[in-house]
Amino acid sequence: MNCLQRSFRIGDVLIDPPLALAPMAEVTDTYYRSLVKELGGAGLVVSEFISAEGLTRDNARTKQMLAYSESERPVAIQIYGGDPDRMDDAAAIVESEGVDIVDINMGCPVKKVVNSGAGSALLKDFDRAAHVVEKIRRRVKIPVTVKVRKGWESDDVLPLLKRFEEIGVAAIAIHGRTRNEAYAGASDWAYIAHVKSELRIPVWGNGDVKTPADALRMFEQTGVDGVMIGRGALHNPFIFRDIISGHSIPDELERRIDAMQRYLEKIDSAPQPEKWKLHKARTVIGWFSKGIAHGKDIRSGLADITAVADVQRLLDEARERIAA
Repeated sequence: MNCLQRSFRIGDVLIDPPLALAPMAEVTDTYYRSLVKELGGAGLVVSEFISAEGLTRDNARTKQMLAYSESERPVAIQIYGGDPDRMDDAAAIVESEGVDIVDINMGCPVKKVVNSGAGSALLKDFDRAAHVVEKIRRRVKIPVTVKVRKGWESDDVLPLLKRFEEIGVAAIAIHGRTRNEAYAGASDWAYIAHVKSELRIPVWGNGDVKTPADALRMFEQTGVDGVMIGRGALHNPFIFRDIISGHSIPDELERRIDAMQRYLEKIDSAPQPEKWKLHKARTVIGWFSKGIAHGKDIRSGLADITAVADVQRLLDEARERIAA
């Protein structure tokens, strides 16, 4: 377990334990991040990606996405965009909010994002990507990190990462697939290990960590400083704590319902319309219910909810089934 005892720093930010919640669109907002921190084991949480265009145009909805609580620290806010000048200004806005780290998205494979020249599209033009990072690095004082894929069509991102290191990027997170692979096939941990061996700055490994055993194998096989988990944390929000403890809970219906209850309370108290709350409940509680006894009953019920009180009823019914 020595790998879990090796804390490290991103700039002056202490990461302990060396596990992170990865950015996930429409998921890792302040409500989800604070829940993960409460459940334990995550040394860093990262926001869903936030549009530089929206931030710099003072879009109210986009600026709401900057919200975070002190309990989440250390917290990173991730921004995306294809215009170096807007990314520069967006990073300054993020810094002004008092967060610990600003992260740059160069990994999103979604067509809408890529077509705007953002996300993993920046991996097609190393000079442009380096220009974006250099402008941000000069503009802000907080640590700058970058999340990438292993390339656009092939394994060619390492030369760019070395440029980032020279510019002063504080850490890299690498997902072991190309943009063209999206989420198909297996994450290339051998390439992640290669990147780690070539860089001096901290490296996060990302991709195909679904269980505590997967996280430990990634540490062992790649030598990364930290493991960043996305979809695995949607299936099991306790995964970080499970990694630290060294085991999973075979029948975890009760604790999973407890997590659903905590999340429901968070979104119910949020200053958001009911439609938003129902969308969040269907998405996140739907994910939390996968892989557990009676989870299908919860998901079936979520399709018919019209109010947050309906979700509470589903959780109460699930508890009754536990007691029966």
